[in-house]
Amino acid sequence: MSNTHFNFKQFSVQQNLCSMKVGTDGVLLGAWTNTDNANNILDIGTGTGLIALMLAQRSNANITAVDAEANAYQQAKINFDASPWTNRLQLVHSKIQDFHSDQLFDLIVSNPPYFSGYYSSENLSRDIARSADALLPYDELISSAKNSLIANGRLSLILPADQQEKITAIANQNELALSRLTFVKTKNTKEAKRILLEFVNNSNQVNSIIDELIIQSDDNGRVYTQEYINLTKDFYLAF
Repeated sequence: MSNTHFNFKQFSVQQNLCSMKVGTDGVLLGAWTNTDNANNILDIGTGTGLIALMLAQRSNANITAVDAEANAYQQAKINFDASPWTNRLQLVHSKIQDFHSDQLFDLIVSNPPYFSGYYSSENLSRDIARSADALLPYDELISSAKNSLIANGRLSLILPADQQEKITAIANQNELALSRLTFVKTKNTKEAKRILLEFVNNSNQVNSIIDELIIQSDDNGRVYTQEYINLTKDFYLAF
């Protein structure tokens, strides 16, 4: 993979302007999210625009992507304009806290910042892009999504596994009920490092589907599981 771009089967993602590059988290969320009956989708913190582009490929929905960071906005614009779905992609340069639309959404997705309270590397711009406290605290993300969802609309997220209780509690406070939860493991012998979550805007939701996704087999070398290949094969050139 070039550090400046990433090629998928139906589109390419330029990423030279963005501190956050194309990664497994975004691909997982874009491939896992349920797009059934989604006519209007909102992507919060779009970055390169990867997830919005994946959902455009997987649906006929109109997609609005929001990002507050100037370089990310410019990067997503480049990628949207070069895609086959530019007529269905709208880009807004704004914090989600300041975003206003007359349109409510059937589906909202976000691969939000996931460090909380500290920076971890020597790349400050990258750490800020990954810091929940710096840009998008979880309570503001959830309340913004709640205010933008139709009744029974869905919110899909990917987060570190250790954030499950925190994010579920915040969602419940906003009357969003957990409907799907997938624990993501690099290998079967490893602990889950990520979780994929779907919440529904319906406080009466009681049943939730809980499962796990294993990315690689336990064999030596990088051998992908069939379930991961099946999930992502419409996107990765290697599959």
